[in-house]
Amino acid sequence: MAWIEISAVALAALAVVLAAMLARERKTRRRFRILADVAAASDAGGSLEDAFDAICGILVPEFADFCMIDVIADDGVRRAAVRVAAGGGEGAEERLAARQPSIPENMLADDGSRSALAPRFFERISEEDLRALAHDADDLRFLKDLGVKSAVTVALKARERLTGALTLGVAWSGRRYRREDARFAWILSGRVALALDNAGLFSDLERAERARAEIADTLQRGLRPPPLPHIPGWSIAAMYQPAGAENEVGGDFYDAFRVPGGWMLAVGDVTGRGARAASITAVARYTLRTAAALTGDPVLALATLNRALLSRGDSALCSLVALVLSEDPDQPVRLAVAGHPPPLLVDGESVVETTGVGPVLGAFSSGHWEVVQFPLGLGQQLAIVTDGITEAQGGAGRFGEERLRAELRGVGDPALVMRRLESALNSFADGRHDDDVAILALTRNSGDALEDAQPALTEAAVSAPGLDGEKEHAVLVKRLYEAFNRRDSDGIAAVCDEKMEFFPIVTAEAVGRAEPYVGPTGLRDYLSDAAKVWEELLITPSQIEQRGDRLLVRGRVYARSRELGIRDMPVAWIWEVRHGGFVRGEVFPDLEHAFECFSAVSI
Repeated sequence: MAWIEISAVALAALAVVLAAMLARERKTRRRFRILADVAAASDAGGSLEDAFDAICGILVPEFADFCMIDVIADDGVRRAAVRVAAGGGEGAEERLAARQPSIPENMLADDGSRSALAPRFFERISEEDLRALAHDADDLRFLKDLGVKSAVTVALKARERLTGALTLGVAWSGRRYRREDARFAWILSGRVALALDNAGLFSDLERAERARAEIADTLQRGLRPPPLPHIPGWSIAAMYQPAGAENEVGGDFYDAFRVPGGWMLAVGDVTGRGARAASITAVARYTLRTAAALTGDPVLALATLNRALLSRGDSALCSLVALVLSEDPDQPVRLAVAGHPPPLLVDGESVVETTGVGPVLGAFSSGHWEVVQFPLGLGQQLAIVTDGITEAQGGAGRFGEERLRAELRGVGDPALVMRRLESALNSFADGRHDDDVAILALTRNSGDALEDAQPALTEAAVSAPGLDGEKEHAVLVKRLYEAFNRRDSDGIAAVCDEKMEFFPIVTAEAVGRAEPYVGPTGLRDYLSDAAKVWEELLITPSQIEQRGDRLLVRGRVYARSRELGIRDMPVAWIWEVRHGGFVRGEVFPDLEHAFECFSAVSI
């Protein structure tokens, strides 16, 4: 009988031991899992803030009722993250987040000794301990209300650098930390420090990448061609399509700027791609602008640019077309070509080259270029393209000169040249662009008399006393276009009828829309669609004519996106206005078609 009693006691003791061993094994597995989860947070590759959040989520409530991560920065210690488990009381997390960090002085000293990194451990935290930790009486009351039973603070050090501290505490859960928990917190601190260090490196890389992207964007923004100027007597359209989605500026370019006695237009193509091409483009554009502004002579401007490219000493070449338009549109166009496909003169079904070609810029120190002068008659236009069009490859081989000329035949409007060539190129190359493309087309305004008769939408004209009806409509147009350029949907709705219909053909085609935008909701949808397609979209009205309740507004559209490049072209809008608001509108890339529709009995 005694033997049975002894056996029962032994079995009971063994059961207790086995239960304790199982509990310890489960505890060990949980802690290994915590360490593994922290390591996974280190490998996640997120931001430093993401790492803070992930680590706090791993530790609370599994190992602590609350945790705090403090980091050491150049300007002192700051609380970077706080997590409080359920039951901590209302506002506990906010109070801990706002509380001034209290990293132990021995950790901040970090003299390299083991004691400097020894954990600060409170196995049974007393009121005396709380008084030592509290910053003031109010903070002491908060710590008492928190009901902390045990707490440990461990240093966070990785790659021989102290980066902060991790504080863990238990309170309302009824748990209490033992020495072994403090030792685990010390082991844990190494994993947490490494995770935060890795996340910090990732954040540094992210910041460096953002800085690099910002610098690249700033440089590209400075090289992007600005909106074309209004040149009286001329209708001009331009397009630029970069080859790479990440590059808004490459080797092809166009420009237009004031020179003595008129304006200079330029289309060019430099050697190379990417950053090198962009740097040569910058030299070409700004050297040309400076030389042309001083002399107004295209040949002198080309010679100056030639010397600038030769002085680089890196085989920087540039092909260029430079033409000068006089302030008097009846004067001949002056034209010089350096190694570039010559401008094409489009006259109905006839498409011919205008001039010969001089040597490319940057190749020869003794280059010679000639100026050709010729009058551009009404109905004729010049089309200048870079070889990104003619050299484009598609299923049928090379786009080529013949296909280019075929697309230009019969086109008498610069905006239609843009649309036709862009459509033909995209169709031929299936939307793929292996090289930059730049196009510039110009023609004499066939509606000079109409333009001269129409009031310009200047600030002076809008505010000047005069015909009330004309002034009222001019103010209305000005308000509408300014509201659009601000992307102010309320401002647009304020000058439009509730059932106003509007169909902007270019944006509608880009988003695959066939129906007009209607009413305030439609206007907001239009602004949203425009923002999806264009990163920058600027509309500029210049002339207005009224017939009854209809307005013909002539102006320009400048549209830019990283994917589509730049479109800068003259357009016309026909608006129907009633009771002081717009009720219907339509956009016309073809100015002649717009005038024909405006002259008809109905829109």
